[in-house]
Amino acid sequence: MPDDNGFRIAFSADFLTAERQPAFPDIGLPLLDADPAVRYEFLPEYLPEYVPGQLTPYDVIISLKPRVSARSLEGVERLTAIGRCGVGYDNVDIEACTDHDIAVYITPAGVVRPMAESIVLFVLALSHNLVAKDRLVRSGRWAESTRPLGREPRGRTIGTVGLGNIASEAVRLLRQFGIARFLAFDPYAPPERAADLGVTLTPLEVLMRESHYVLINCPLTNETRGLIGASQIAQMRADAFLINTARGPVVDEPALIEALRSRSIAGAALDVFQSEPLAPGSPWFELDNVILTSHSVGWTEELFRDMGRIDCEGALAVSRGEAPRDVVNREVLDRPRFRRKLEACRQWREALR
Repeated sequence: MPDDNGFRIAFSADFLTAERQPAFPDIGLPLLDADPAVRYEFLPEYLPEYVPGQLTPYDVIISLKPRVSARSLEGVERLTAIGRCGVGYDNVDIEACTDHDIAVYITPAGVVRPMAESIVLFVLALSHNLVAKDRLVRSGRWAESTRPLGREPRGRTIGTVGLGNIASEAVRLLRQFGIARFLAFDPYAPPERAADLGVTLTPLEVLMRESHYVLINCPLTNETRGLIGASQIAQMRADAFLINTARGPVVDEPALIEALRSRSIAGAALDVFQSEPLAPGSPWFELDNVILTSHSVGWTEELFRDMGRIDCEGALAVSRGEAPRDVVNREVLDRPRFRRKLEACRQWREALR
């Protein structure tokens, strides 16, 4: 709860460069600057996993990459909410946060469009051999670069594993390319959503067997970890592409590497991996039929502007004694101690009037 220093917000250190300069043009700070009652700062040190001393002094943490574990929260009493900058939260121990009466909220509205556009980017880049042609031209092999013919997505089948907000927006954008069929595997997708999008819900094996493009759009959970394994990849068409912009552990990496090496599928585009960053000498670097990006293909000025504003709006809501939007662990909202934290913030605000 706020103290004599007011309501305190901290951003993880990776919002700054190594020179302690802003890494992104706009992360919503004007919203906080306009409220003299709150204070914010950037943590002085980046650690892959938070330690309790980093979290103890603050009411809200706005976090990019560091992990939040049960160890991170030992002895942390004041913290009321963690704003995860993004839509995935597999780097946050949700159960531990709930046990410590800490709400975890995410920023789905800021992620949908840039990630959907990134999926379209990968579909077109793979279809038209963009990276291969670039490499050939740069190496002086102009004539050779004209020979590999692309295969348009027009008239083909696209399957998405997961039919959430990002996948739905990707379907809307891809529809203008004359796609013949859209398939989706998602046991939790409302049938009416699929019907509105013109998407056919189907078993996973049908999607893998019939899709020319397999898009991974599901969150990483115990159910989805390793969901796309060797048997699923073996079901793919020889002219099919796999695109993963979700989370690396959803896909069995050794199985995918072998399929790409043997050319049993046409190619892949990956923004996410089992372990990040990729280590020197990674087997991915040996493959010429895969596009690799650094879990940042969707990073745009607009992405960070919108995610930052949502996170800052959530922090300001907490300072008023209100729950932020898009809370992941919604059961925390009814826990007595969490309610007392919010009430203390509300009373603090009231006392300022």
